Amino acid sequence: MMRVEKVIGIDVASESLTISIYDGKVHDVKTLNYTKSDIRKILIRPFIHNKEDILIVMEGTGVYHTRVAHQLASEDFKVCVINPLIIKRYVQMHLSRIKTDKSDAKLISEYGYEYQHKLSYFIPKKEEQIHIDNLIKALDDLLLQKGVCTSQLHALTKQANYAKEAAKSYQRHQKFLQQEIRKLEIYLDDYLATHFSDNYRLLQSIPGVGLKISATILSAYGSFENFQSAKQACSFAGMAPSLYESGTSVKGKSRISKRGNPFIRKMLFMGALSATTYNPLVKQYYKRLIANGKPKMSAMNAAAHKLLRIIFGVLKSEQLFDVNYVRSSNI
Repeated sequence: MMRVEKVIGIDVASESLTISIYDGKVHDVKTLNYTKSDIRKILIRPFIHNKEDILIVMEGTGVYHTRVAHQLASEDFKVCVINPLIIKRYVQMHLSRIKTDKSDAKLISEYGYEYQHKLSYFIPKKEEQIHIDNLIKALDDLLLQKGVCTSQLHALTKQANYAKEAAKSYQRHQKFLQQEIRKLEIYLDDYLATHFSDNYRLLQSIPGVGLKISATILSAYGSFENFQSAKQACSFAGMAPSLYESGTSVKGKSRISKRGNPFIRKMLFMGALSATTYNPLVKQYYKRLIANGKPKMSAMNAAAHKLLRIIFGVLKSEQLFDVNYVRSSNI
């Protein structure tokens, strides 16, 4: 990454953006409405002719940052979206106790200016991937709602002399949710088969990988075209093992970092529950960890990590899952 002359730090809120234009010495702080017109007027037009000298940095704030990140990236600006934990630690390192929108924008721009050589550019998702992301998360939400409804119905019916009409209401809602879940599953399956037919076929060949994991992988990673190694893919999900250290000795158990995408981790963990039964490689790996005294939760996290590495290998090689091939590849 070539060193830029200015870094624009953006503190993103739901309705406004606070920006700090920083040249290494002076901050120029502005606040604008979070609209396409204001972004074009204040962020794009003034820098459109020298965008090679500009780096734009923002935190990944749930979904709020996505609109401005996509708009700027579509105009070929260099955009970096960083984990909020990184800025938090940067603040702690600089002993800053100021907490306002302006100071956040300044700190983001200062971090970007200082560490610009280490940052990776934001790569917008394709429209089809965004579509899948919306569908799989809606499906997950409905499944959670169904689980809550089932628990509430169960609790109700364990009471003495409970109201039958209340139970019927829960049952109707439960039935409605199940119908909506099924509709989404059918639509999602058809969408993946239509828009990602080859990769979907490859993913379905892996024991333990079903509709929801396939959708999660294709939404988050595509075909791993922007990832050079399985290690990078695991790190993106926050599944790279990290050690808690003190001095030169390790003072804790190895565990996943949890700095990446929590939804990917959640779905892969659910997939690992199935894979430890049906996928011979994951099953063997999981059993070996348990036999060696690994706690079940840690072993299941490791199985999810193993499953992601297998998925990476299958999509990168463009070969259907083959136990012997995967084993020989040492994935």
